[in-house]
Formats: sequence, structure tokens, C-alpha cells
Amino acid sequence: MSVLRDLDEHYSKGIEFFDQGLYREAIAEFETLISTLEPGDPACRLARFYLGESYVHLALERASRGAPDLAEEGLRKAIEVNPRYPDLHYHLGCILWQRGDGAQAAAELEAAIGLNPRFAKAIFELGLLRYRTGDRDAAIEQIARAVEIEPGYSAELYEQALASHRLGHWNRALSQLEEVAAANVDDISYHFRLGKDHYKSGDYPAAVADFDRALSIHPGYADVRNWLGMAHLACHEPSKALVEFNRALEINPDFTVARVNAGVAFEKLGCTDEAARCYRRVLETDPDNAEARERLAGM
Repeated sequence: MSVLRDLDEHYSKGIEFFDQGLYREAIAEFETLISTLEPGDPACRLARFYLGESYVHLALERASRGAPDLAEEGLRKAIEVNPRYPDLHYHLGCILWQRGDGAQAAAELEAAIGLNPRFAKAIFELGLLRYRTGDRDAAIEQIARAVEIEPGYSAELYEQALASHRLGHWNRALSQLEEVAAANVDDISYHFRLGKDHYKSGDYPAAVADFDRALSIHPGYADVRNWLGMAHLACHEPSKALVEFNRALEINPDFTVARVNAGVAFEKLGCTDEAARCYRRVLETDPDNAEARERLAGM
């Protein structure tokens, strides 16, 4: 087996385990893959993203089972891998608040917002933290900023919470605000998973919307770009699909699936020479790629 095929196998197994919720197994595959790559390699960045996400999901599982210490440990490992991913700081902030460490929780939420000033979910959570600790007027201003950024929050329930706040019914207001915050509106992995579910069920426009939403939070994920391109292809939008496949390849030039998909998009646009170049380039590095070989032979 070639080095490239070996790397692809670790990546494929890691993704398979990740999709199955087997996060410990996924972590082992991604760590093995990363150990063989240079830090600046685009494939390394992609693997590090999924390694961090695997640690996050494992940590959240532990938190749900009442093991906040283990959850915190997992999130800190994820941050060691990807220190500039705001959602990791957000999740750590939430865990720290559950453990009763308000000051550190606020610091992590502020770190998340510093990395992404439009991270509505982190802004809202920081507002909730301040409301719980009695700084209610500042909290309401913070939450209003989150709602302005993210229109997906329930306007009706939010207005009810504001009314309760103005009447001095602070416990009720807090309960209502917590219900508003429960919406999954600003989470990369949530929208990525939802997009894949929509795609697999055949609701391609909804898949496009969710992949777009994930990328609006952080645009640098080749896998999300590839899925968005596939959704555009399924919507009979090959030009838009080609843009996304090319962006995925800019992030990770060794992303063979995206290169094959770029060839498909070129074919649908009638650009057979460009499509053939894509398939030949794939076969230069992955001579056993059946789809590239079959498509090239059929041209």
C-alpha cells in the first residue's frame, strides 16, 4: 500500500468512526494520521479539525453522563489541537460554568468571541452567565447583540423574556432566556451534520443552506466545501459546485474526492478537457481510484 493510500485509509476510518459516534476510535485514527504529516500540510489541518471535533463530542458525552472533570480534560485536549477554533472555547466555557467556575467560564466564552466576534451562541451564553450572576442589565445588552446577529432565535419567546425582565420577574426571565438559547443556531458541527442528513434524504436546497451556515461560522473546512459542492451538483448548479470543489482543493490540494467531484462538475458544464485533467491528476496519486478511472475511460 502506498503512503497516500495509507493516509487515506486512516482518514476514511476516522471519518467513519466519527459519523458512527465512536469518538475514541476516531481520535486514534486522526492522531495516527497527524503523526505522519507536516504541520503545514492541508491534510493535517483537516485531520486536526476532526480530531478536535472528536474530543468535543467525547467531552460532551462525558458531561451528559455527569463527568465534568473528564469533559473538561477532553475539551482542553481539543484546544491544544486547535487553539483558534472558537466553538471549542465555547464548549469549555459551558462545562466550566456547570462546574461552578464562573470566572474561567466567562474567560473561555470571551476567548470564543474574540476569535469570532459574530459567534452568537457564545455571546448569548456569556449574557446568560452575567444574568445568573446578577449583572442583569449588562446581560440583556449582551443577549440583544446575539439576537441581532442571529435571527434564528425565537423572537416571541425572547420578547416574553424581556417583558419578564422589565417586570422584575428575573427567575422567569432567566428560564425563558435559557429556552431561547437552547436553539442550535451557531454550531459548525450541528449544521454540517444537519446538511448531510438533508443531502442523504434528498432535500438538496436545505443541505445547501446548512452547509452555507456552517461555512459562515468558519470558512476553512475542505470537507464542508466538498459537501456543499455535491449539494449544488444535486441542485443542477454545476458552476456553483465547481467553485466549492476548487475552494476545497485550495484548502487541501490532496483532497482526491473533491478533485473527482470537480471533474464531474466540469463534465456537466461541457468542459471535457478540464474534467479529464482532473481525473488524470487523481490517478497520478491514487492509481486505484475506480471512479476517476471509469469516468476517464467513458469520455
